[in-house]
Amino acid sequence: MNINFVCAARNSAARERLPHLFRAVVEDARTVFGEAVDHQFSDGRVALFNADRMEGAWKPSTWHKDGSEIIAVSQPPIPVDHDTSAETYWDELAPMVRRGEMVRLLPNHFGVHRSSDGSVRVWADTLGLGRCYYVITDDFVAASNHIGILTHFLDGPAEVDREAVGRYVLAGWFMLDDSPIRGIRRLRESTCLDIGPSGDVSFREHTDLTELVGQRPDRPDYDGVIDQTRIIARNLDALSVKTPTLYLSGGRDSRMTSSIWLSGGSSARVMTLGTLEAEAEIAQELMATFAGSENSDQEIRHDVTIPTPGGITMSLEERFANAFAMWDGDAAPTNIKSNTRIPGRSAALSIGGVGGEIMHGYYYHRPGDYERLAKLPHPVAYASRAFRGKLATETSHGALEGVFDQYYERAKAHGRPDIASLDYLYLTEKFRRWGNQALGSMAAIMLSGPAYVRACFDLEPDDKVNKVFPDEIVRRAMPQWSDIRYYKAEVADSKRSVKRKLATYDTDPEYFHEVFRSPRLWPEFLKQDQIEEFLAIIETDEALPVHESWLNRALWIDRIDSHVDDLNRRAQEVRAR
Repeated sequence: MNINFVCAARNSAARERLPHLFRAVVEDARTVFGEAVDHQFSDGRVALFNADRMEGAWKPSTWHKDGSEIIAVSQPPIPVDHDTSAETYWDELAPMVRRGEMVRLLPNHFGVHRSSDGSVRVWADTLGLGRCYYVITDDFVAASNHIGILTHFLDGPAEVDREAVGRYVLAGWFMLDDSPIRGIRRLRESTCLDIGPSGDVSFREHTDLTELVGQRPDRPDYDGVIDQTRIIARNLDALSVKTPTLYLSGGRDSRMTSSIWLSGGSSARVMTLGTLEAEAEIAQELMATFAGSENSDQEIRHDVTIPTPGGITMSLEERFANAFAMWDGDAAPTNIKSNTRIPGRSAALSIGGVGGEIMHGYYYHRPGDYERLAKLPHPVAYASRAFRGKLATETSHGALEGVFDQYYERAKAHGRPDIASLDYLYLTEKFRRWGNQALGSMAAIMLSGPAYVRACFDLEPDDKVNKVFPDEIVRRAMPQWSDIRYYKAEVADSKRSVKRKLATYDTDPEYFHEVFRSPRLWPEFLKQDQIEEFLAIIETDEALPVHESWLNRALWIDRIDSHVDDLNRRAQEVRAR
């Protein structure tokens, strides 16, 4: 992760405190991520810090200074409508930022723009995939992609936001504009936080999502999707230092992504996880039929890797320490399943099929779904069935009351009062959980460009259920892949996967079971009797990934509680200096 931070003092007393707190922010960032090609700026009222620590990963810098104007980004935004290069990057990007043309940039970042007049604009990308949180008090306005360093600017001690955690338990990510800590909010998709020279604060949308998702009579422009996504792929390839890793499985989404990437001439190390033998066989068949593109500079290799228990060398304590140092709890518990390392400055870009869900009816893909939808007050109410969970307490369920009505109102405001409001929910909420799982600042979701999103929302519901979109893209981008079979894991496959002893409870049973013997926070949100049932099941051959998932969630929630205590100890130490 590339730490990006800005703070504006709103009164004279705050200005006196700012240098001291700013030093603490830089210390904290370096403690977690090490020293880098750090950039700092302060004029006494506004302080900016950017740890440009990925010079071994991205070719462009994440800091651009032109006179008294500064642009700082969490990672380089990728242009979606023209080819760029490291040499021309900032000459092209800076004018786009000044004009507020964020829709022309891939949603993979958050940015800060300090203008020459002293005003500051903080922006979240079009879909809110780049992490950005903020604090607003009478004294300060601060924003960063790292939650922990923002606790220095709260008016009092940090507190776990229990209502937010209740929603997290059922969703698996922090919903709405939640964060794990009360008073620290997430900057939503397509939103700018503007700070005037006098400290006044306002919010505005830089992109009207209606342009991307609203109803219209047009049919999907498949060729337009391929053309734009190939531009994105070429730019990702051109701006990354290392050859990107492209994940290819036996499913539709990764095949579609790979067909666009490879046929467009971009280089890649194609990676297949061979945990499930049938997937590996299909991926090898696909790559055997790929003859290469006309780009003579394209370099391709295909590797099949099989994870083994011996590959997990870190204790759960180490994994948790690193995960919370990076994400402060706002990430998926699945991150602790394997080694969780804080990335070095030479991380490589990884591309998978993430984003495919909005093209094939994630919440309405089974027979009878339409009929059940018709009986509800609005389509988004139907999604609530995916957020149940018999393990959750009434506290957790109560935190979701009225939330789906809010989502539906947002969908209607952006032109989707119909069944596609369910896809809008996925796009603006569940979609972003993938970015938070990324272990380095090289995160990029190729299936998030505006042409792709627009085409998905131009589909008819039946098109989504019948998986028309990915099949059509593959047919046009890589015709030789169209007739090769697909693979989808069955329950029996999941059981075989669990038996490989890769589950969290197998890799560090002592730490795992101690959390359940001495719980802190999770019993408030998860039923103890149900958890005990799951603990018994994992000792048998009937264990499934779903059992591990809920137990990992309990571990994660408990760690949020102790982590907030740690943040408070650090904040008190800084204030006492």
